[in-house]
Amino acid sequence: MRLKIALRFVRPGRLPWGYPEWLRGLAYTAMMRGLPQVAHRLHEEGWPGPEGRAYKPLTYSWLHGLQPDRAGLWAEGAVTWWISSPIPSVVEALALGLLLEPEVRLGSHPVIVERMEVEPTPIFEGAATFTALSPITLSTGERRADGKLVKRYLSPEEPEFARALAENLRRKAAAFYGQAIPGDLEIQVHPPYRSKLVRIHDTDIRGWMLSFTVSGPPDLIRLGYEAGFGEHTASGFGMVAVAREGRLNGVPRVRSIQISVKSVQQA
Repeated sequence: MRLKIALRFVRPGRLPWGYPEWLRGLAYTAMMRGLPQVAHRLHEEGWPGPEGRAYKPLTYSWLHGLQPDRAGLWAEGAVTWWISSPIPSVVEALALGLLLEPEVRLGSHPVIVERMEVEPTPIFEGAATFTALSPITLSTGERRADGKLVKRYLSPEEPEFARALAENLRRKAAAFYGQAIPGDLEIQVHPPYRSKLVRIHDTDIRGWMLSFTVSGPPDLIRLGYEAGFGEHTASGFGMVAVAREGRLNGVPRVRSIQISVKSVQQA
């Protein structure tokens, strides 16, 4: 389930490069206001994977419509924000929270939620090409000469990047669906790549804006579209949109969201 949200800044202002951390706070605050039990599981527990690690079924884009300048990003008027999850109650929690309180803040900037729309999931058949709406990040552990294990972020130019992207998606499938999805999965990354470094929750994370083609089981492709690709998706990394080169059929038109307080509370 995916939402397209129109936000409007009440007054023009400049956002810092690290503003995505504010989106993280906005998302979790709205979910806690909408459906606290769902927000608690997402934030505190997650969905356990086969290797014992917990995964969080949430991804969201950075804001589209900002204008970069030397000091940061200029925000004026309307911007667009996408949020997605393979677990409908996660998106419903956030949508309900924003419906209950559509006047929110990003840092010190007052923002109004003007509109929310559901974007129905495309029907994928065999392969699809995606482009990143927020940077895709993957890391590996390396042991230094002194024996200390350190994290290193992978570059799309490394063969390990595509392999790690595919393996991460398989682990998410096992966590969210409770079982592995059989079938070969191939990911081909397309240049050019743009590196992004941002601090989220006191951690510097490097990700990449890029496009790539995924071939394999349709259920895995759909999961990547809904849950995000790579690591730190619940902190605003790894969200994608379908590029025109992707092969897919049956893309419905966007429709207005129809979520009532009563229907969500009964879910």
